[in-house]
Amino acid sequence: MRYGHRFLMTLTGLLLATCRLQAVGAEDPQEETKRLSERIEKSIDWYEVLPDISAKTALRPLPVMRWRNVARGQDGEAMMVVWVHNGRPVAMASIYPWDGYMCHEFGSLSRQAKLVARDGSAVVWSPNSAGLDFKNVPDAPVPAENPTARLRQMKSIAERFKGTMTGWKGDNSDREELRLLLRPLYRYEIKEAKEPAANLQDGALFAFVIGTDPEIVLILEAVGRADEAVWQFAFARATSGGLEAKLDGALVWTADKFPANRVPTNPQVTLRRPLDD
Repeated sequence: MRYGHRFLMTLTGLLLATCRLQAVGAEDPQEETKRLSERIEKSIDWYEVLPDISAKTALRPLPVMRWRNVARGQDGEAMMVVWVHNGRPVAMASIYPWDGYMCHEFGSLSRQAKLVARDGSAVVWSPNSAGLDFKNVPDAPVPAENPTARLRQMKSIAERFKGTMTGWKGDNSDREELRLLLRPLYRYEIKEAKEPAANLQDGALFAFVIGTDPEIVLILEAVGRADEAVWQFAFARATSGGLEAKLDGALVWTADKFPANRVPTNPQVTLRRPLDD
């Protein structure tokens, strides 16, 4: 009996020691999530975005949304950032950790092909085409004179669109309807701009999401002289999955699965660095 007691005491000691070692080596999930979020915050300034190659000053990154997609195995919190030039957003990026890397998924929101992104002195992104293809919104009201009324108009127009993720599978069996966030990601700040774009009256970015993860960004702009302005729309992808958008039930935009997002001259590019950098 005494031998059995000593054995139990020894076994208990070993188990307690093992538990202590596991506790020391284990990572608190909340601490890990916090660290990943801090890394995202720091990584916002990894790349400089400029309106064109001759610009002397980089644009300021502006976080507009934090999101997570647990269903896809994403670790930690992600963030969407925009870069604004003269009151209008010209670039966006989703920043998120994935497969041991910190990813910056850039997308051009420019009407021109002048954007440049640099990593130090090296140019890492320089689209050779415009990022967006705008079209007039059919049967839209004349843009209101009052900014508050124009925002109501934009929300009403946004609700006429439906976004769908057609996914990554060849048979579209992972197709999923997206949810529109009626609160804009970003409302244009044209009055505060030093050199606002000619004939641009107003605008906003809206997101179609899965959970809180933005997949499609809808861009609405009031364009033209104040007495003859019209509402225009365009879309930007925020995923590598296939996408489509409908207006009043009619298909108006599609994006293919698996875009060539490592080509630095494309309107979309994904830049990656190891998480341990």
